[in-house]
Amino acid sequence: MKPAAGYVTVFQAAKIYSLAILLVVTLFYIHTWLIFDVAGAMLHSTPAFISRLAPSEKGKAIILCCFIILFMAHLLEVVGWSVFLRLTKLVSSLTGGFYFVGVSISTLGYGDVVLERPWRQIGPVIAIAGVLKFGCSTAFLFFVIQTVWEQHI
Repeated sequence: MKPAAGYVTVFQAAKIYSLAILLVVTLFYIHTWLIFDVAGAMLHSTPAFISRLAPSEKGKAIILCCFIILFMAHLLEVVGWSVFLRLTKLVSSLTGGFYFVGVSISTLGYGDVVLERPWRQIGPVIAIAGVLKFGCSTAFLFFVIQTVWEQHI
């Protein structure tokens, strides 16, 4: 007996939701790695391109570099989710997935693009992961600014 059109087996649902959770963990790991290893290292050992700047510009350059790294981390998250949604055929195009994830991850939540049932729960998972990462990025950027300010970099 063949399932009706649009019907999803428990195995298919478990597979997609498991992959979504794996993607959440992977993206959190990458985000954490970028914050602590890449941007964090910039505070402790001044890169060559920053050491060549005038003393009054070093702090600004460190903050700008950290901002760019964090921005790229969030773009990587959007791309990762978009590719996931496209490969699992939950969206019809990569650009549609990019838009849906961008709206979800930023908690803008227009609602003009939504996933079909029973996949709608993936939207809130994307939003929760995005809010947590934006919070971590904000806290880290605040720490960088505070460190630059205190050390008069």
